[in-house]
Amino acid sequence: MSSVANPVPGRDVKILGLVSAGHFLSHFYAICLPPLFLFIRDDLGTSFAALGLLMSVRSFTSGAMQVPAGMLVDRIGARPVLIGGMILMAGATALSAIAPSYWALMGLSVMMSLGNSVFHPTDYAILNASVSRSRVGRAFSVHTFAGQLGTATAPAVVVALAHFSNWRTAQAIIGLAGFVVLAAMAMQWNHMHDDAIPARKEKTAAVPAENGGRSIWSTLLSRPMLIMSVFFTVTALQNGGMQSFFVAGLTSLHGTSAAAAGTALSGYLLAAAIGTLLGGVLADYSSRHDLTSAAAFAVSAAILLFIVLSPPGDVVLIAVMTLSGLMQGAIRPARDMMVRAAVPPSAIGKAFGFVSSGTSIGGAVAPVMFGWLIDIGRPDMVFYLLIAFTVLCVLASVAPKEYRSVSVR
Repeated sequence: MSSVANPVPGRDVKILGLVSAGHFLSHFYAICLPPLFLFIRDDLGTSFAALGLLMSVRSFTSGAMQVPAGMLVDRIGARPVLIGGMILMAGATALSAIAPSYWALMGLSVMMSLGNSVFHPTDYAILNASVSRSRVGRAFSVHTFAGQLGTATAPAVVVALAHFSNWRTAQAIIGLAGFVVLAAMAMQWNHMHDDAIPARKEKTAAVPAENGGRSIWSTLLSRPMLIMSVFFTVTALQNGGMQSFFVAGLTSLHGTSAAAAGTALSGYLLAAAIGTLLGGVLADYSSRHDLTSAAAFAVSAAILLFIVLSPPGDVVLIAVMTLSGLMQGAIRPARDMMVRAAVPPSAIGKAFGFVSSGTSIGGAVAPVMFGWLIDIGRPDMVFYLLIAFTVLCVLASVAPKEYRSVSVR
């Protein structure tokens, strides 16, 4: 099962705080350039299309490297991989302050993405092995919430820094902040555990036996992991479409005001963050994470169908979208607990790296797909496709996965 059996609140808070701080920065760094594109374009004399390519390269690199990062975690341990990732990510961000050209910035973007790719495999491996067993669900939810908070705060922070100085100074400041977190992690090195280290040291027959003697790829390509990979990908498609084109789709479909649609989307996103924390509590008190996930997705699908078939008033729209956001947030800890239950502790790193790569794929495909539907004059299909993806998530949630037995309390 991993996770320490005896609850130690102070230790749990310390480890969760450090790991979540790193996850906050990983999301913060991932989106710290787009708000500065106007400044960067004028400084480097490049185009917005070229700057957009930076983000595509970042997303592709980070997604492609998560599986190798997970394998490395399970081979040498999560702590050195996490520290290395922090150095690459924070260092590349700080060095972008002195990038002399667009291509130098491109190289640093690749470097940053290599560092960014380690966080899901390392963080989940450390939390799974270090946090008291009765608090793992809540730990996963706080970890996810920290990442969402990083995404939400990055634009405001970097624009404010650039306003009072310039884009280069902004990148230098936020890059150096990563080394402060890195120093704090290094000071708590001995308290951050993972299952790869004892497995590597002992080298007993029990470790491969726990995995049925299977190879890495037979574990990753097992039925539970393939289902969870599809689950993560479809969830990312649904979330990407919602965040990118909900407002444009609704205004085109029903003539809803942009202000009302935007407020409804903000309510959805804020409620999703709160729902993540609530979902963590639920995950620690329920062993049927598949049913929790399926029920939440079913409610979300019903809400989307209601919106597309019966245009609601502004107040009702905001209310039902806020409810949908709560459902979506509550799913995330349950989703992570399902991955945790699908593999032995010694494979946690590669497992989360594998399924998280699906998130990158879905996030890259969704904006193009949904944007095309708006372009061809089919805003209704935006919502029908969102419903279809949501229903697929219901099916993926309840599909038989042959989980290991999970002790909740």
